[in-house]
Amino acid sequence: MDVWPDAYDERPCRFAADRRTGTCCLHEESSMSAAEATAEMGIPTEVNNDRLAAEAFNTVNAQEFLDAMPSAAVVFDDALRIVAVNRRSAELIGYNPAHSIGRPLEGIFRTMFERYQRLQTVERDPRFEHHFNGSWYIVRVFPLTGAGRMSMRCIVAGDISIRKAAEFEARENEARLEEATRIAHLGTFKVVWDSEHVEWSPHMYVLHDVSTEFYDTTISNYRAFIHPGDRDHSERIYLDMIAGKAVRDAEYRILRSDGAVRWLRIDTRVLFDADGVPYGSFGVTQDITESKNREQELNDLLRRNATLYEALEVSPIGVAVLTRENERLDFLYLNAEFQRLSLHNSFSLRGHGLETLRPDGNVEAAWENALAALSSSSDGSFEMTCRRRDDTTFLARLEIAPVLDFPGREAVAYVLNLRDITVDRQRAAAMLQSQKMEALGQLSGGVAHEINNLLQPIIALSELGMNIAQSDPVKVQRYLDVIGNSGRKARDIVRQVLTFARRDTPDVASHAIAPLISGALDLAQSGLPPGIALTRYITTGETRAVVNPTQLSQVVLNLIRNAADATDGRGEIKVSLAAVEIDEIEAGRLDIKPGAWLLLVVADRGCGMDHYTVSRIFEPFFTTKPVGSGTGLGLSVVYSVVTGWGGSVRIESEVDKGTSAMVYIPVDPDSARDSGASDVAGSG
Repeated sequence: MDVWPDAYDERPCRFAADRRTGTCCLHEESSMSAAEATAEMGIPTEVNNDRLAAEAFNTVNAQEFLDAMPSAAVVFDDALRIVAVNRRSAELIGYNPAHSIGRPLEGIFRTMFERYQRLQTVERDPRFEHHFNGSWYIVRVFPLTGAGRMSMRCIVAGDISIRKAAEFEARENEARLEEATRIAHLGTFKVVWDSEHVEWSPHMYVLHDVSTEFYDTTISNYRAFIHPGDRDHSERIYLDMIAGKAVRDAEYRILRSDGAVRWLRIDTRVLFDADGVPYGSFGVTQDITESKNREQELNDLLRRNATLYEALEVSPIGVAVLTRENERLDFLYLNAEFQRLSLHNSFSLRGHGLETLRPDGNVEAAWENALAALSSSSDGSFEMTCRRRDDTTFLARLEIAPVLDFPGREAVAYVLNLRDITVDRQRAAAMLQSQKMEALGQLSGGVAHEINNLLQPIIALSELGMNIAQSDPVKVQRYLDVIGNSGRKARDIVRQVLTFARRDTPDVASHAIAPLISGALDLAQSGLPPGIALTRYITTGETRAVVNPTQLSQVVLNLIRNAADATDGRGEIKVSLAAVEIDEIEAGRLDIKPGAWLLLVVADRGCGMDHYTVSRIFEPFFTTKPVGSGTGLGLSVVYSVVTGWGGSVRIESEVDKGTSAMVYIPVDPDSARDSGASDVAGSG
């Protein structure tokens, strides 16, 4: 679509040419005067009134008239044969004008006339711009009436290539400016101080999220955009602007129709008229919301970093950061505690790395492992001896954590945690010694109490027996029986104490487990109250275990005795023995090796125990039985024996629901397993 500047408004006119006299005359069809037509066609004249212009136009020879025009002109008839041309048209036709008369209209003028015909269907007497062979022309086609009413037309084409190039450049620059302002979130505005209206560039509407069709850019309407918190500030900016002051880097917030809060920055300069009188302001508005957000994020980051730095400085653990500089790890940061522990600062450690803290001649494996962790971008915790700046040493725990910018790559930095554990180790040793003394005292007290109870009848009955030895030998015999029983019980207590302390460790060997368990159950059955049923499930065939037979009987008897006491003389005790496979997870929980094991379970439905009681069940001399009913060493002995075999014991219990004792017994790895061997099942 052709866009016509206002300077080219259509004003139709008609020329008449006399072929005999070679003169042309102008007939007005509208308000266009002869002077305007003469000036438009480029006829040089100093006549500035319509009558004199018309006379001059009528007296000019037609060829001279055409030659005087600064534009190329061609006159042709209805058969599209050239009637007359001027010198300017020779450049476009390509040959001498004198040789063009009578030739058909062709080339650039033919394309101009064809376009004229197309445009004439929608416009009367159209004027248009035409591009041909790299040049631009402003084209007008005039109908001419000659003698005999022969119809002719004149094409006038003025070269406007320079103007069009400037126009295109201006449009391109305008487009570039608009794109630049869009990218930079810039808009421009113009305020005339004595007017309420404000001129906006297109991008100002985008910045404020309003339509060019429905928003009226006035000062009053714009105040509605201002954020309530910035209205006073923005009003002072406006007052400075209309007072003739230049505004620099003024910032305020707006509330857009979509509810978004945006930050704007404006800069203005004063506009002056031709007489140098200031009359308005021209300004640039930039959306700086993203910049403000980044600034806020940066401030938040700085505050967080400052808080983190303060937290590290007051940390009770020594913290240091190692970074890789020139293929060597060097200290970047030491907090206050690290400096206190090592008596170093970041400058004294600079260039020497972690080995600065290693004592001369130290060959601890922990140091080698720590340095290996640094070289392999690994983490770890190490107990080692460290050297201070004054050459004193201390026992430390060093924790290393690598900082990886991408998994699998070499660490770019390491965080070190350093703690002096000298006092901790001294406290731990003191506590261990205290616990040993406490256990020894508890053990001694229990043993003394039990043996004292047994010595009382021995001493008393010995004295009585001496007095009646001759007079009542039967009573003396009874006294001697009691003395013997008391002595044997004292011996058993001593044996249990020695077993618990592991001072007499019987030999263990490979034995068929099923017969040993069956024999122990038969022995236990004879001592059970008549109201208790002992049910056994033994499914191990010929499987062999690495145990001591006497200790195994002791374990079974202690577990059966505890179960019988829990059932209060009535109920059922279930004993099962089976081969099981323990995976790595379960083995870790039981503190044994994964693989094949024998599981002995003794279960009852007695009174059960709470969590606290279960947690103390293996402590020596801890018992829930009434005074005089038990020594509190039974389960301690079981635990000591089974763990001595390399096995494990676990107790599961619930109040009023019963208890299950689970004993994991190691299998002889060299024994043959016959799953089809005779299994034993039944009840006693």
